[in-house]
Amino acid sequence: MKNVSIALLGCGTVGKGVIDLLAMNGPLIEEQLDTKINIKRVLIRDLNKYEQMEDLPDSIQLTTDFNDIIDDDEIEIVVEVMGSADFAKDCIEQCFLRGKSVISANKDLIADYGIPLLKLSQQHNVDFQFEASVAGGIPIVRPMYSSLNSNRIEEIIGIMNGTTNFILSNMTAHGSSYEDVLKEAQEKGYAEADPTNDVSGYDAARKIAILATLGFHSAVTFNDVHVEGIENIAKEDIEHATEMGYVIKLLAIARQDEDGISLNVHPSFIRKGHPLANVDGAYNAVCVRGNCVGDVMFYGQGAGSLPTASAVVSDVMNVILHRNLQMTGKRGYVWHEAKLKPQADIASPYYIRMIVNNAPGVLAAVSKVLAENNISIRSLIQKDETAEIAEIVILIDKSAAGLVQASLQKIEELSCVRKIANAIRVIEV
Repeated sequence: MKNVSIALLGCGTVGKGVIDLLAMNGPLIEEQLDTKINIKRVLIRDLNKYEQMEDLPDSIQLTTDFNDIIDDDEIEIVVEVMGSADFAKDCIEQCFLRGKSVISANKDLIADYGIPLLKLSQQHNVDFQFEASVAGGIPIVRPMYSSLNSNRIEEIIGIMNGTTNFILSNMTAHGSSYEDVLKEAQEKGYAEADPTNDVSGYDAARKIAILATLGFHSAVTFNDVHVEGIENIAKEDIEHATEMGYVIKLLAIARQDEDGISLNVHPSFIRKGHPLANVDGAYNAVCVRGNCVGDVMFYGQGAGSLPTASAVVSDVMNVILHRNLQMTGKRGYVWHEAKLKPQADIASPYYIRMIVNNAPGVLAAVSKVLAENNISIRSLIQKDETAEIAEIVILIDKSAAGLVQASLQKIEELSCVRKIANAIRVIEV
């Protein structure tokens, strides 16, 4: 049986999961590869912390010096699970220069530097794989460039952040406020003390940038994604969605049309009958539409120690297979300059909730502004809150985002309108 030595950069939740998974399933993995995997070194920050871990194999050498790994010629594969983009990028580049293949779970890194790193890995005949960078244990990255690569990918749409899905699912199920459910998510460990990266949509934006890069063969990055978070979703929006037959989800959406690519993350109304509407809790799901295969859906745990480690170790196995067949760094990738569709041109129906004066003529004034921009009203509900204040809920037909925003600005300037409480896209899939 062959042997291969690997190293881990980081030993947090995912790194420890890799160690545990290899301990659990080592014989099964070795049988498939005819190769024994030996974790030789692990890079950590605090030596004292990890030296006291009772379930860490004695064979693993802990180090705080990356040079111990890069200078060890026995180590052929490096697994990067640190999370710091800049330091990780420097480490990965050094690995490539020294002929070491790399597996990364670092979505920040891949979303910003994926293509340059792939090019560098090919120049040095090594592999660079990153299945775990999107949706944890769900196999979605490799299908984008392998299983589905006979298709022209037209659309990728998914729930790619477990924290926001947990929050919105609980708001829907229990009628709770955003603030109360966020606090619960933090107490249960689903949300960080500073939840901005999740609730503002940045985490999902990095993931959709990675999938769009692979699926559309286009050079896009995180900065090309238009992002809106869930911070402004109120109980009232959840209630109205339910009454209308929708649920609200934070969706990451990438579309490839003849006139360009659009990349968006935003809260969305989606019909209750759609599979994505039934993805609850901290689970993730991704729907992909190909021009030949049609619609396919990937569903599962989008985070967690062992689910994410499953994706990481799958990449390790793939690299070892390439190594044994002497084909590391041989896979070619095709990239085109991305033609991005202007955000103002992206059209969809909208749900609009506004607080207005409870007085005659308000509906006429609002309707007039929409009509001036050729926006048709699909349905309208008025609820009197008090003798002075009313709430108006409008569903408008498919309209360009630029026209909608211009109309909302004019509506908010009306003396009878107190505020636009929310405007949420309705996704028709």
